[in-house]
Amino acid sequence: MFGPITLIARDPLVLLLLALGVLGGVALHNIGQAWLARWLHDSAARDAGFTSPEPAVHFSLASVALYLLLGLALPRTVPLSPALRGWRGLLTLLSGPLLLLLTALLLLLLQRLQQLTLSGFDALGLALGRAGYTLAQHAVFFCMPLPDLDVGRALALSGPRALKQAMGTLSGAGRLLAYILWLLLALSGALTLAADPLWHGLNVVVGWLP
Repeated sequence: MFGPITLIARDPLVLLLLALGVLGGVALHNIGQAWLARWLHDSAARDAGFTSPEPAVHFSLASVALYLLLGLALPRTVPLSPALRGWRGLLTLLSGPLLLLLTALLLLLLQRLQQLTLSGFDALGLALGRAGYTLAQHAVFFCMPLPDLDVGRALALSGPRALKQAMGTLSGAGRLLAYILWLLLALSGALTLAADPLWHGLNVVVGWLP
C-alpha cells in the first residue's frame, strides 16, 4: 500500500483533508465537463446528475477505497450523448486534464493564503500541497490512452478506426487497466517525472503573486 491510507496512524487529520481535496478536485473535473457538455447542447451528463457535487454521483465506495489504498481517484465517467461529436466532444473530454490543473492551482493559492493567515495550521497547508500535487499527477494520468480516461475517450470518439476498435476492445477491462497502469507509472517514477514540470509551473504562477 502506498496510497494516502498510510497516513492514518501518524497524521489522520492530514489524511482527511488530503482525501477531501483530491476527491473534491476530481469531482470538479466531472462537474466541469458536465457543464461544458450542457453549454454545448448535450444534456446527458446533467440529466444523470453530474452537474451536482453529490459525492455518490461521481464515486463509488470501491473507487474511494481504491484511492485510499493506491492513490488513484478514478471517478465515474461523465456520460455524453452520441450527438456530441467532432470538436464539441473533443473539447468536452480534453477539458478534463486542464480542469484538474486549474483545481491544483486553486489549492496552491489556498495553501498560500493559509500560510499568510493560518500559519499555525500546518496540517491544512500540508494537505493542500499534497492534494494539489496529486491532482497534477491525475492531470497527466488522465491523458493516457485508456477507455475510461479523458484522452482515451477522445480517441474512441474521434480517432482513426483502428484506435476506436482498440478502445472498444479494451473497454471491458478499462478500469482495471487504469489501476494497473497507475501502479506501474507510480512505482517506476514515470508519473512523478511527468508531473513535476507541471507542478513547478503551477508554483511559478503562484510565486508571481505579491
